[in-house]
Amino acid sequence: MTDEDMSIETREAPKEEWGNDISPDQDGKLFKKIIQEGIGEGQPKKGDEVFVHYTGRLLDGTVFDSSVERNELFNFKLGEGKVIKGWDVGVATMRKGEKCILTCLPEFAYGEQGAGENIPPNSTLQFEVELFRWRGEDVTGDGGVIKNVINEGSGYQKPSEGSTVNVFLRGSIGEAVIEERELEFCLGEGIEVGVIEGVEKALEKMKTGEEAEIIIKSDYAFGANGNPSLNVPPNTEVTYIVKLISFTKTKASYEYDSVDDRITDATGYKEKGTVYFKSSKYSLALKLYKRGLGIVEKSSVYKEEEKEATKGVRILLHLNMAACYLKLDESYEARQQCEKVLEEDPTNIKAHFRKGQAFQATRDYDEALKCFQEVLKLESTNRSASQQIQVCRQRIKEQREKDKKMYTNMFKKLADLNERDAPPTQDKQEEPVKDAITEAMEKAEELQNGDETMKEESQNGDEPVTA
Repeated sequence: MTDEDMSIETREAPKEEWGNDISPDQDGKLFKKIIQEGIGEGQPKKGDEVFVHYTGRLLDGTVFDSSVERNELFNFKLGEGKVIKGWDVGVATMRKGEKCILTCLPEFAYGEQGAGENIPPNSTLQFEVELFRWRGEDVTGDGGVIKNVINEGSGYQKPSEGSTVNVFLRGSIGEAVIEERELEFCLGEGIEVGVIEGVEKALEKMKTGEEAEIIIKSDYAFGANGNPSLNVPPNTEVTYIVKLISFTKTKASYEYDSVDDRITDATGYKEKGTVYFKSSKYSLALKLYKRGLGIVEKSSVYKEEEKEATKGVRILLHLNMAACYLKLDESYEARQQCEKVLEEDPTNIKAHFRKGQAFQATRDYDEALKCFQEVLKLESTNRSASQQIQVCRQRIKEQREKDKKMYTNMFKKLADLNERDAPPTQDKQEEPVKDAITEAMEKAEELQNGDETMKEESQNGDEPVTA
């Protein structure tokens, strides 16, 4: 009898020892027989990472694969098509510690193609599977936020940063409930209404109507300070039951039909971001500026006339992002934003100034000096630039003095070392030492001469450039 004949026969008359028909349509394509009961009532959900041992056999008993023989648990994400259909359906019916035999007809196994040399086409397969444990979806990729689905949502869309979400939250530590409320807020700005980062990250993975248990490590919850008002101690893991009741998705860049609408929305994000900036909430401000830039950045608008029309608000957003990065001590990113402005507007004074500030933050005073000097070329009365030029020159002078001392001391030690070790009769060995000393003195003289070039006309002061 061929494998194909066997498959046809088993579809028509499944063997009783295969157990219960658990195929979704009850059409005799997947069977399950429990050989060891599990514990508890919980079962893994779609998206959970499950850990199992298995042994796979053909119907004649031939073993073609076994994690047991390798002594290594096999793990996969349930319901995402990473394994054969029989596994996605069958393992979802198991409880912790349960061991069963899944009999998978070809439609729920490897079908007409088979798999390699060991699994012929149209093979019915049997897997002895033991479920050891499972864990929910690792939202953050580092185990910091784990999502266990309680009730599946509907549809396929999920909220993204900027979406307005209506949610129910119940937070707890063990059996103690720390908060319970229903609220509406803008995703990405949850901190303004006391929503922790871990909840926001989980919401981005949820569908309308979905309810989930979210296990959140302290780094994504209340951190090292805890939250005294909610009786949360420092460095404490918390658990939230979250239900996404509804959401309004923010408009994607490609969904805009009018350049005027792009400018209006981008300007709105800029203004909202500036409110956060003035309240010293620089990370939130940066999020809003980025959101606005996503609507009007060059890669988002395709026609040249649209690029030109959105240029003004785009430049302002880049400049304000640079200001945020400076406040957040992220100098390289600040400099990048300034350079993007200068690509479109080489004479932009604020871009040159903030680029100079970014170089100052990394103690690159030579480059910072060039930036502030460029500001004076464009606006000779800019007192802020004049002040920063004086600061840069002073820092450069201090650094040169430090270098001069370092070189002098270094070569003096070298000379002393050579003088001590050199044999008295080998006078010719003194020459390299003299050269080294000469080099040190020349370097020191060069640095001294460099100081003289720093003395120029007196400069004026001004208020710093603001966002």
